[in-house]
Amino acid sequence: MLFKVRCRPAFAALFVTLNPGEKITVKTGSLVSMDGEITVKTGFCGAWQSALLRKCFGGTDIFVDSLINETAEPITVVLSQTTTGDIERIDLSQGSICLRPGVFLAYTKGVKIENRWAGFGSWWVGDGLFQTQLKGKGRVFIAAYGGIIKKTVYQDLVMTQEHLLAYHPKTPLKYRKEEAAVKITVSGMKTKNKRTKGTLIYCQSRTFQGLINYLRSLV
Repeated sequence: MLFKVRCRPAFAALFVTLNPGEKITVKTGSLVSMDGEITVKTGFCGAWQSALLRKCFGGTDIFVDSLINETAEPITVVLSQTTTGDIERIDLSQGSICLRPGVFLAYTKGVKIENRWAGFGSWWVGDGLFQTQLKGKGRVFIAAYGGIIKKTVYQDLVMTQEHLLAYHPKTPLKYRKEEAAVKITVSGMKTKNKRTKGTLIYCQSRTFQGLINYLRSLV
């Protein structure tokens, strides 16, 4: 399976070449085009109980599409999100990752989806009681409205809620509501000997809500 992100950073699209018998699971509605007969099967995002729980208490999609090449020739499919923005690949061999609602675009074979308790703080600010955790040995592709920034955090980092896209499952998060926005404080992880260990996060340079606020200011 070959991957290539093109048209970056503002209008990114993911080009995936599937060899015979290969499969990729994608967000429903993300398929832009294909150069052959691809088999599309719609199913639950993980186990149906977990998918239903995330939908009700996490705001994520309950269904995903599996694109399968059942022909004898390689087939290239093009994937993209509904808005403008960037796409980033995450290799899960380096560790599990949690995604905020609306970030997921696609994942390959070997990826397992689970529910992770996010806490009442996450629910209080609108992100739900559960977050989507992906683990295994495959690859995950995330999409965002702004440019995607990969960053290792050692000290407290404060940002608005919409800027955070994905993070390590053990990343300490603190939520604080203000008048115009919700602030998230991301901290480094503590080891057993109480030393600070860097934690990996993915954030975006722009937010769709920021665009909406700007357009409202012009009216």
